[in-house]
Amino acid sequence: MPPRLGPSVSVAALVLLAGCAYTGDDIGNPFYRKAQWFSFVEGADLAAACAPGSPERFRLVYNALWDQQVRLYEWSSTDKVLTVGVVRSGNVAEIDLYDPLSPWRTDVATTSLDQAAYDGLSAALADSGAFGAPAAGLQLPSHSYYWTAASCRQGKYVFTAWAYPSAAFDAARFPAALAALDPGRDKIVQPGPVPVDPFREYNRKRGATGEFTLKVGTNGLSYGP
Repeated sequence: MPPRLGPSVSVAALVLLAGCAYTGDDIGNPFYRKAQWFSFVEGADLAAACAPGSPERFRLVYNALWDQQVRLYEWSSTDKVLTVGVVRSGNVAEIDLYDPLSPWRTDVATTSLDQAAYDGLSAALADSGAFGAPAAGLQLPSHSYYWTAASCRQGKYVFTAWAYPSAAFDAARFPAALAALDPGRDKIVQPGPVPVDPFREYNRKRGATGEFTLKVGTNGLSYGP
């Protein structure tokens, strides 16, 4: 299941979660996702393997309100295959007795990238600032719209993000480039105003919604104040 973190989560708890390093486990499994989500998003495994001469690797996450839609995009220079994962929302009515975790798993699709498509994604990311200075300090509430990007390119690891609404989010070229290659492009939830829900606001104030906030650091996620 996804992380269930309320607004009063302590720094110590965040550091503890940060210690659950993603090491390539199946992030589609809700148990791994609960323990390793932050590490997966910041690409800790990409950072650990990134060195001069190492393969290029990219991992992007699109959060369209955590409980509504989360899409995962990964590709590398070694196989040039775009893997698209969509985190299921967790409808208990869809439980399969043979796989009780099925409502929380991730649907996965793949598509091959020719050299032009691969180069096009790299160019779109570069134009959007994905390989420059990270947006340090940017906060990413789970009940909002944002993109994160972790990459190892030319031997350098970078993690950054774009939050909606913002000029940087609007100017980013890579969402359209990814959508053109996404087999489920028709189901991508577009960003927009976050609806006001009095019941959710009440639950949020008493820490019952499981909302959490990521924060961009200078070299991955920031777990400080």
